[in-house]
Amino acid sequence: MDRPLDDFDIVYVGCTEGGFEVLRNLLSEGYGVTEVVTLTDGQAERHSVAGYYPLEGLASEHDIPVYYPDRYEMDSTGSLDHFEDLGADLLIVNGWQRLVPEEVLGTFTRGGVGVHGSAYGLPKGRGRSPMNWTLLEGARRFLLSVITLEAGVDSGKVLGTRKFDVNNHDTIRSMYYKLVIVTTDILMTKLPALLRGTADLEDQVGEPTYYPKRTPKDGAIHWENTTTNVFNLVRAVSRPYPGAYTAEAGTTVMVWEAVPFSFDLSVDVEAGTVIDAFETTGDFIVKTGDGTLLITDWEAEDWTPEAGTVLDSLGERDRVDLEYGYD
Repeated sequence: MDRPLDDFDIVYVGCTEGGFEVLRNLLSEGYGVTEVVTLTDGQAERHSVAGYYPLEGLASEHDIPVYYPDRYEMDSTGSLDHFEDLGADLLIVNGWQRLVPEEVLGTFTRGGVGVHGSAYGLPKGRGRSPMNWTLLEGARRFLLSVITLEAGVDSGKVLGTRKFDVNNHDTIRSMYYKLVIVTTDILMTKLPALLRGTADLEDQVGEPTYYPKRTPKDGAIHWENTTTNVFNLVRAVSRPYPGAYTAEAGTTVMVWEAVPFSFDLSVDVEAGTVIDAFETTGDFIVKTGDGTLLITDWEAEDWTPEAGTVLDSLGERDRVDLEYGYD
């Protein structure tokens, strides 16, 4: 007789908006999460966790104990002792920007699983910020996989993969909405077999490629880049990420939302020039390398956009590197 699914002990690790939503979905389907691992507000601030969202409230609603590791990396003796004493079956990691130590994974009878993907499917696009890079590259799809966790970076066996489209209206936040839906679908479909030890796990096939780490400084705009390039940067690093930014006369201007405007207006002015600004809405139009961009959501202290103002190009020219060996 198969062991009942509610007889397995699942530990869920996460500290982001997406991690919260997937946990909420699992709990609504009756999966027996016996512990939630997350960060305190102070830890999240110290580690600059993009999209941080506390999980303890949801855990409390379901009478699930919460464990706060003393280190984000969970590589301390205290964390290892904790998980050894727990003796749980499966670790699910979603929304946790650190690798889980191999010694910790070894304390779970069924190991651990996590979430990763790229526009081209694993093993291409391992590493950092794959959905941000997907938007930066202007890709039209994303293949998300739930994989087993190993010592290597995103190198585990594939439990399941789902594809979703990336359209012109997507931002990094809407991409995460799609991730929540797809991750939930894979877990709901595959968890029973994984817990019972009968899951079909596939090796990643091909030569791996890796995305580099991104930092807040990578949000700097270079106005001589193409309209599409700047538009993709803005939507790739918008909320909950640190945002794209420019400056004028020493004042930083955060750009949270923008859309391509026109390729045939004000073609003879310098890139970065504010073509027009609309007092009724606060929106303004900026000249790019090949057109214009409409800025519809921005923030700056004691600054107002004015026609003729030239914004600084703080970023790199043609900064998106597409030479990752992708087909």
